[in-house]
Amino acid sequence: MRSPVKQRGRKSIAPFLLIVLLACTSVAEAQQTAPVEVSQASAAEHLAKRVEPVYPPLAKAARVQGTVTLKVVISKEGAVRDVKTLSGSPILLSAATNAVKQWQYKPFMVEGNAAEVSTVIEVPFSLGISEADYKREQEASEKYFKQEEKCRGLLQQGDYANAEQACSPLVQLASQLPAERRMERLTAYQYAGHAEFGQKKFSDALGFYKQELGIAEVALKPTEAELGYAYRDVARGLRGTGDLQQARTQYERAVKRLELAHDNIDSAFLKNKYQGTLKSVLREYALVLRKAGDEAAAATAEQKADAIVVRTDLKD
Repeated sequence: MRSPVKQRGRKSIAPFLLIVLLACTSVAEAQQTAPVEVSQASAAEHLAKRVEPVYPPLAKAARVQGTVTLKVVISKEGAVRDVKTLSGSPILLSAATNAVKQWQYKPFMVEGNAAEVSTVIEVPFSLGISEADYKREQEASEKYFKQEEKCRGLLQQGDYANAEQACSPLVQLASQLPAERRMERLTAYQYAGHAEFGQKKFSDALGFYKQELGIAEVALKPTEAELGYAYRDVARGLRGTGDLQQARTQYERAVKRLELAHDNIDSAFLKNKYQGTLKSVLREYALVLRKAGDEAAAATAEQKADAIVVRTDLKD
């Protein structure tokens, strides 16, 4: 008669062997299905269709160039089915990925059979700037944005005296950036104007605001809210210096541009933001109208402002 203990031992061995066998089979299958690593040179030789990336407008405006490096998996049929980022500027990643996903390769053969492979792809983006010039541009940008952050922080704190010291150099730093960087120069003049306006130095503020508006009228479309902000800033400067007639004209332009911006943007968050700015501008406009003796127009502006509902639950 067999020992009950031995019988139990033999029964327990069978499931264990099954588990080991299944594990080995899974490893073997994984090894068989894992993509074969191929060199960049080999992948380039198999490339049948290359789609060039669309240079992101924001990257062009910010003068960003460089190479995006991607790790891709290519199917047996030669289609790019998986893309992972290894390195590159975040502002360029989407454009590089979208382009590479459209690339097509001739099938890679391994031991006479089409095989799935993986490789590394480098996608260059160039503005035609030499590396030395590009490095200088990046250094100038870094100095500008570091100073802008300091300036903006002081303005937000309402520390206008110290903001003046931080924002004035911003104008000079912006002038050292490439001509295409209009928005940085616009911001520099705007912030410098805010620092002066906060100290009631209205003439100095108006000078900066006029520079801001000059750039905005050239660089921006009529439907862009920043153009409305520039008109509002000049209107404030004129109001501060006592030129109510010219202030009235600039406030009217600010209102019109902000209304256009609101009507031509899809984002609910931005629509609400523009509504809030428009409400504030209308109230300022009403004050100018009333001070100028136009009570009827002031009342109309106030009614229009009161009718605007600004939500507090929307987030970017």
